[in-house]
Amino acid sequence: MKGSEESYSIIVFRGARSNPIRLKLGKATVRYSLIAGLCLLVLQSGILAHYVYQRSQLSELAGLRQELATSRERTSVFGTEVEGMKKRMVSLEHLNRKLQTMFGLDPDEIEGVPNSVPGQGGEEFPYEDSILSAEGRAQVGEVKAVTGTKKIHASTMHEKIREIEMGLRWIDAQSQVEKKILDTLLNTANLRAERWAATPSIWPVKGPITSKFGPRVSPFTGKKALHAGIDIGSPRGTEVRAPSSGKVVIAAYDARMGKFIRIDHGFGIETTYGHLSKMQVKYGQKVKRGDLIGLVGSTGKFSTGPHLHYQVAVNDRVVDPVQYILD
Repeated sequence: MKGSEESYSIIVFRGARSNPIRLKLGKATVRYSLIAGLCLLVLQSGILAHYVYQRSQLSELAGLRQELATSRERTSVFGTEVEGMKKRMVSLEHLNRKLQTMFGLDPDEIEGVPNSVPGQGGEEFPYEDSILSAEGRAQVGEVKAVTGTKKIHASTMHEKIREIEMGLRWIDAQSQVEKKILDTLLNTANLRAERWAATPSIWPVKGPITSKFGPRVSPFTGKKALHAGIDIGSPRGTEVRAPSSGKVVIAAYDARMGKFIRIDHGFGIETTYGHLSKMQVKYGQKVKRGDLIGLVGSTGKFSTGPHLHYQVAVNDRVVDPVQYILD
């Protein structure tokens, strides 16, 4: 209800018999009241908006917790796998060192292998949940902690990821080293296997040694002479076997040695078989350990009866064949 131009009047009726109450308000009072009401409305709207924002932050926090929990679990599993790989790599390293010792290899002889793999270290911290979620904490406090929680957990995750990356770099570097060592060991093993296959190691024929290697009085001249091999007594026609793999380089007749065979086994090793009654191999033929190469006889003028003259030469120098008989 409008009063004068300078004020407003409000009349309140309490009943039919009661006198009305008249309230007179100035224009300034009304103006300020409207402003105050508008401010109160704005304030209430702000409080409501802040409440909605808090609720959204709490929802984000819950989602963040779930995401970080999943990330932590995956990172933990991956970290465990990396640690397992590192342990297996260390076991492989120990095995390689044992094999190097067995083969008599010096680590410095393996090309491209450093004396040591670059180390790693530094202070370590337990990997724990950094989410600020203690019971009884106020929701407003939790909302304020969202940003800080992100930073704290991100820092922890980055540290864990950095440790995993360091572990992977170590595994990569160590695997390169162990591969070079294994390649060298494999080459060494192959060479030694080839050498072993080429090294005479069995009796070419069974029987007693009737004349040893070394100086002796010649049964043909009566003078002292070097017997360049051993004579193995055996009946005529007894099979003569190759003591190791090789290639026949001579299969011929000699006036003193009679029918004889010479085999080149590689690595500077040659063996000779004399006084044969029959040769079962030809020039250029390849043989393996245990192959039949001839039959015992007594051919040639430097033979007094059936036997096999067995001779071993290493780098063109005759040696005692007994040193190469292992069975």
